[in-house]
Amino acid sequence: MKTTKLLICAIAVASSLAAVKARGQNFSTTLIDIAPGLPVTGTFDSGSFIQQYPSGVMRYTGFDAFCVEPAAGISYGETLIYQIQDPSSLVNSDKIARLVGGYLASSRSAENAAAVQWAIWETAYETVNSPSLFDGNVKILSPSLDTAALANQYLTNINSYSPVALTYLTNSTRQDVVSWNVVPEPGSAVLATISAFVLLRRRRR
Repeated sequence: MKTTKLLICAIAVASSLAAVKARGQNFSTTLIDIAPGLPVTGTFDSGSFIQQYPSGVMRYTGFDAFCVEPAAGISYGETLIYQIQDPSSLVNSDKIARLVGGYLASSRSAENAAAVQWAIWETAYETVNSPSLFDGNVKILSPSLDTAALANQYLTNINSYSPVALTYLTNSTRQDVVSWNVVPEPGSAVLATISAFVLLRRRRR
């Protein structure tokens, strides 16, 4: 029993150290598409500029993500260099982690993906009113009001969702994103596990 506990502790500590080490490091990835990418009409400046945005889960090589910086540009097939940041440096990261958790607990339909994406943008950028995609500077407009209503449901129920562990990725000129399944240094995790098993063998001798 003591040996098992020691093994679990060793793996946990080593994995935590690997995660801390990963912060601030750069890595390359390519944006494949937004799938599903539901077209949603909206604005981020109280209606001064209105556009139809493909909204949903962003598919990169090796991981999925949601955008947290809609004002920046990005293109399908574009290869980017992202830097791994401390998630707590992102505004309202705790709420965003819960919204992602709500999406993962849903049917993950195109409607859910689009609604959560806009709920995240509302959480990160709204400065005028209480959280709602029907008004304020971040706003969804006709004919996409069903998405606005669903996004508002996510915002209303935000505290009922289990938060996920976010990976916060930034680029100086392109969209910043958050992911829930990025493993930047798989080699470090493997090394940690091997080290723990070596420790286990030594304890058994």
